[in-house]
Amino acid sequence: MSSNTMEYKSAGPQFGPRQRIGNKGTEEMFSLRDILDTVLDNWKWFLLSVIVCVGLARLYLASRSYIYQRQAVMLVKDDSGSPGGRRSSISTDALMQLNGVLAGTSVKNEVYILHSFQLSKEVAKNLHLDVMYNFKKHLKNISLYKNRPVTVDFLQPFTVPVTFSMDINSSQECFIHDVKYGVPLKESSYTGKVRIGQMLDAPFGKLLVTPMEGNMKAFIGKTIKVTRISIDDAAIMIMNKCSSSELDKESTLVRITCNDTNIERADDILSGLLDAYKQSIIEDKNQIAQSTAAFIDSRIQLIHQELSDVEGKMADFKQSSGLMDIKANSEAFLAQSTTARQRTIQAEMQYSMVQYLVDYLTENSKGHSLIPTMGGINDNGIQAQITQYNQAMLNRNRLAENTSESSPAIKELDSNLSQMHAAALASLRGYASSLKLQLDKAKAEEGKVLSTINTVPQKEKQVIDITRQQVLKETLYTFLLNKREETALQLAITEANIRIVEHPFGSKIPVAPRKLVISLFALILGLAIPFTFFQIKERLNMSVRGRKDIETYTTIPILGEIPHRKSGISDSDIVVSAQSDDVIGEAFRLLRFSMSFINKDARIIMFTSTMPGEGKTFISRNFAATLGMAGKKVVLVDTDIRKRTQSKLSLKGRSQGLTSYLSGAEDDITALVVTQDNECNLDMLPAGITPPNPAELLMSDRLEQCMEELKKHYDYIVVDNVPAQVVADAGIVNRIADLTIYVIRESKIDRRYLPELERLHQEGKFNHLCIVMNDCQNRNKKYGYGYGYGYRDEVKEKSWIAKLFSRSSRRS
Repeated sequence: MSSNTMEYKSAGPQFGPRQRIGNKGTEEMFSLRDILDTVLDNWKWFLLSVIVCVGLARLYLASRSYIYQRQAVMLVKDDSGSPGGRRSSISTDALMQLNGVLAGTSVKNEVYILHSFQLSKEVAKNLHLDVMYNFKKHLKNISLYKNRPVTVDFLQPFTVPVTFSMDINSSQECFIHDVKYGVPLKESSYTGKVRIGQMLDAPFGKLLVTPMEGNMKAFIGKTIKVTRISIDDAAIMIMNKCSSSELDKESTLVRITCNDTNIERADDILSGLLDAYKQSIIEDKNQIAQSTAAFIDSRIQLIHQELSDVEGKMADFKQSSGLMDIKANSEAFLAQSTTARQRTIQAEMQYSMVQYLVDYLTENSKGHSLIPTMGGINDNGIQAQITQYNQAMLNRNRLAENTSESSPAIKELDSNLSQMHAAALASLRGYASSLKLQLDKAKAEEGKVLSTINTVPQKEKQVIDITRQQVLKETLYTFLLNKREETALQLAITEANIRIVEHPFGSKIPVAPRKLVISLFALILGLAIPFTFFQIKERLNMSVRGRKDIETYTTIPILGEIPHRKSGISDSDIVVSAQSDDVIGEAFRLLRFSMSFINKDARIIMFTSTMPGEGKTFISRNFAATLGMAGKKVVLVDTDIRKRTQSKLSLKGRSQGLTSYLSGAEDDITALVVTQDNECNLDMLPAGITPPNPAELLMSDRLEQCMEELKKHYDYIVVDNVPAQVVADAGIVNRIADLTIYVIRESKIDRRYLPELERLHQEGKFNHLCIVMNDCQNRNKKYGYGYGYGYRDEVKEKSWIAKLFSRSSRRS
């Protein structure tokens, strides 16, 4: 045994002791070649999965409508015309910050306003987007807009959403069916014909269908779908389709983007948003002018009435006094009192204007009205206060359109406006008091002048007084008329502080669905699904999968691998022959060659396995025949005296055998040997009759005597033993073995048993233990190294893909 041990230790690197790997991390790792092997071994499933996934992706793309992206660019300017913010006044922002309100950048405000619900709702109304038209072509719904065949006008206000199909039977008649309406939508059995151009009274409301010239003929005989939603829902739909953003941080350019299934509708939505946005700016700017115009109109009516009263008073006085030519009588007085009278008129006019504003502010102290801007107030401070108040009120009203009245920002602005209103009212009252003093002083000076004219008759004095009042009213009336014209001119020339840099434009190539991305994803998914399935299947497979599992969990040398047998080959068949060059024959020749590396002096070779059915009998039989074909005399001994599988396959009905010798019934062992195959120089010693005490019989010294007798006549003794984990016979018989070949059938036993086999090997339970892998499928090279090397594989012909990779591997 010492010489055998020396040979064992000096064996080559492939068959000598190895450092045990035995960790799961190595098991779980796989390389690119492992992935390629998985794909090549199951290429039909991969191809089927790719075809299905790509087909589903194509079906999905065929059912999805194309989405196009359109955009427009505008420049935001300040009120002076330079690039800046909408109504962005430095004084307004400063005033808001002083009162604790953080004012954001103007361009960001405009970005929000462009995407606001109010603007979207205005666009939905103008473009009638609450009624949508669709046409189904193949699997795809095509959105109709200007190319629709008819226009459906709902003559009653919106109450519930409705959808129905409309068959265009002719240019004069349509048929309505598949009606659904209500919240939620419920099917209705209503159907009806509608004449083009005539009103239809349907359960969901009255409607009028009018043709679209030029589009009607193309849709005759086809069906379109009409859907009506609320204006609010249409506005939300626009908000979802559109977005706005700053073009960059250093400019005041704003980009508006709209994604829609119809290019014309997207362009109209963008144009509608820009128009509505411009109109909202103009309306904001005109609020002050409109408030001023209303104030002036009310003052003109009042002054007109007062002037009419004065003129009537003058006419009555002249008629009653008989003074028809007052000018001639009062010429001297007028020459002396001209200067004093002008000062009085000017002071009284200013005082009247200021007093009008005081009364207006007092009456509208709690409203959200603007303060009219009037000329004739020479106090710049008061003018600045009125301007700041109006700007703050505009900002407050604009913010209130998009938020709640109870929000903290609105309350803060209302508080600031209340303070500014009180300050302006106090300033106007103070200014009115000073003007009142000036007016009293002017009247006093005029009174002094008048008192000196003692020669003027009393009636002429009355005429002068009435004339003075008339001139005053006429002057004030003329001033108000001029201010009204100025306000009307301002209303006429007001324009928005934006400029359209780029009108709606964009590519006609759809941005969604992204065909290339979806197809690529489908391709990757088609490869990933079977790969994941096979990887999970492989991970859940706990059986021994090939050579790699043996090398991972044990340090036992692997003598070789026997490929899968063709159907029809039984355990009793000897498949090796001198003329055969098939794969399985070459595998047995490799076993014969590799045995010399384990123990070249071994003569008694025992075969065992973990459990029945692993091919131990077939391998021992053909291995013995392979040794015989090398010119050696070989005897195959069936030591499985319990089941006698080898004997039953070869010598049916023979009763004498090994048990006869072990029991002492026969002393000549050569008389019990039967010639099995002359061509292979193979004889056989059958098991014999099954004894009642097989273990005790095998433990007798006659087993060693039997082997010594056989050695005299044979070069090799091949022992076909029982499975090692079934009964104790394998360990008992192993004492006479020079080499133990442990047969493991691929996918037969649980690889969690391999550490136990390694323990038996480390404890020396079997003499010179080595392993033969049986029934190797050769379908996954990562668990083995293949076999054949140039010989024709009769188990399974390689596909052209596998051949291609095999040739590439050999060249590399």
